[in-house]
Formats: sequence, structure tokens, C-alpha cells
Amino acid sequence: MDITAILDQTPFVRSTLRARGVLPADLDDLTQDTLLGAWRSLRAGRFRPSPALPTADALRPWLAGIASRQASHYRDKAHRRHELPAVDPDRLSAFAAPSPEARLVARGLLRAFHRLRPELREILSLAATGLSSLEIAASLSLPRPTVATRLRLARRLFARALTRSRRWPR
Repeated sequence: MDITAILDQTPFVRSTLRARGVLPADLDDLTQDTLLGAWRSLRAGRFRPSPALPTADALRPWLAGIASRQASHYRDKAHRRHELPAVDPDRLSAFAAPSPEARLVARGLLRAFHRLRPELREILSLAATGLSSLEIAASLSLPRPTVATRLRLARRLFARALTRSRRWPR
């Protein structure tokens, strides 16, 4: 028998290995190992077809057996080394650094907030927590129109400070 008879069965060997669970990245290497092993076995005299069958018909089941054993060894090696077939992107996201953009925006907002006068900062922060102008007036012991005026002024100055820097959206 000739090596070309074995090489003609390369597509069959590849499909057998793929059906046995060999990953596409390793398919070429394992196909080569299978064909080389078959050639060595053929030269060593381990291919003994039945005289009733033609040689070409006996070759396919013999190569399927070699390919199955190669795939089994391949899976055993991968299991022993605890290899993962694919990278899990969710596990990698824990190592990714957060974007500095959010920190820069927060830093700019705080800088604009601290430029306000203390009484405007206090009223704006209470309004940001969800208190109404009546509740703010009661907590600070101020008249409600004073709270409304300071709140309007604080919002205007804060918005102006943000748009003046041109780094923050309007």
C-alpha cells in the first residue's frame, strides 16, 4: 500500500476528528498526527485487512479507529491540564480598569459645586436630595421666598460654571 492511499482519506480523518470533539484550532495538528501514526503503523505491519475486503474499503474503518484514539488522547490531555476551550469574557471584565471619564466628570462637577457660596451649596445639596423648598425653609429656618431665590441663583451659577469650562455637556 502507498502513502497516497492514506493521504486521500484526509477529509474523512478531519471529519472523524471534528465529530469526536477536537477544537477547530487543533484540528490540523491532530489530523497530521493521525495520518503520520497511520503511516507508521502501516510500515510496521499493523494494518492487516481481511482478504475478503478490498484494501481501500478496509482502510476507512482502520483510519477511523486511529482517529478515534487520537481524539481520545487529545481530550485526556486537555482534561488533565484543565484547559478551557474558550475564554469567558465575564471573567476578564474583572481585570479591566474602569474608564477615567466618569471620574473626570465627577471631579468637574465637584469643582463647580465648591465654587458656589456656602449658603447656596447648602440649599442646592438639600434640593438635590429631594426636599421641597418648603422643607428646606423649615430645616434652615429661612423664609420660603429666600430659599426659592437662593435655589434659583445656585442653579444658575452652577450651570454657568459647568458650561464655562466647556468640558461638560450643556
